[in-house]
Amino acid sequence: MAKRWRPPFDFKRYCGDSASMVIHDLVCEKPECSVSTLEDEQITMWDTDEEVAAALESGEWQRHEPCESGALYFTPREELK
Repeated sequence: MAKRWRPPFDFKRYCGDSASMVIHDLVCEKPECSVSTLEDEQITMWDTDEEVAAALESGEWQRHEPCESGALYFTPREELK
């Protein structure tokens, strides 16, 4: 799915669910991510890999496994060769 424009998403790439402490990659979002069901109050957003790495280093957050399997609707240019 595409990055979302409305707050609290604000076109950022990574969406954290503070209830489950899971980070979703909105570029690689899958239907089972269920980001659309999250309440705005439980959403934390990041835009860079560095920000996500810092969150993961804190030990509280973890990546959502389905998001890690690659993009469902998007293929990076490097992979088109």
